[in-house]
Amino acid sequence: MEELKENLLWLSFCKHCRYCKTVIDKDEDLCKDCCENLPYIIGEKCNFCGAEKSRCNCRKHRNKYNGITSPFYYEGKIVECIHKFKFRGKRLYGEHLAEDMAKSVREDFKEINFDLVCYVPFTASQKRYRKYNQSEVLAENLSKILNIPLQRVLVKILNNQTQHNLNATRRRGNVFGVFDVQEDVKGKTILLVDDIKTTGATLDSCAQILKIRGAEKVYCVTAALLGAKKKM
Repeated sequence: MEELKENLLWLSFCKHCRYCKTVIDKDEDLCKDCCENLPYIIGEKCNFCGAEKSRCNCRKHRNKYNGITSPFYYEGKIVECIHKFKFRGKRLYGEHLAEDMAKSVREDFKEINFDLVCYVPFTASQKRYRKYNQSEVLAENLSKILNIPLQRVLVKILNNQTQHNLNATRRRGNVFGVFDVQEDVKGKTILLVDDIKTTGATLDSCAQILKIRGAEKVYCVTAALLGAKKKM
């Protein structure tokens, strides 16, 4: 029993890898395995979908938003991390993911001066059920890291089906007319935050209504994106 207490005490004061919680040295942020195997998006990226050009299959499909960036592909350990963050109440992952998202914004949007950060919203009933909106948590952290004001400009006015149960065509129809804007965004350059980009339908719908209401430009950042397999 005493040995167990000592081990637990030791673990409580150790530094842990932010994504897998393995004990690491105090001057490290990630364990060796995460450093080597996290699905970082590296290399030259497609300007339209955010994936590496070797994994892009968007065929230069133009969206309503002006650009998108993400630090990770939605695969491997990141799937588990985001799942814990979204569905198991592990909000700390929101801080860790936001740190990597901020790096992507600084690298890929370094010439852009953002007026505000906003996020893909929930309806009131969704928020009661889920306790918190993961995109809002990411946006709050990004706002602090990047020193860009957070404004809750978007509202979700309709409950719709869960996107991950639908194919690409139905996703776009499923988010049509679902969002609206509750604050003045005329002439603003906006950083729009979500957790995962799959087809981009949700982000596109949000960007569209922001521009209809007068936003100048809308750029998107997500924690991860679903990318095609690497081309052989």
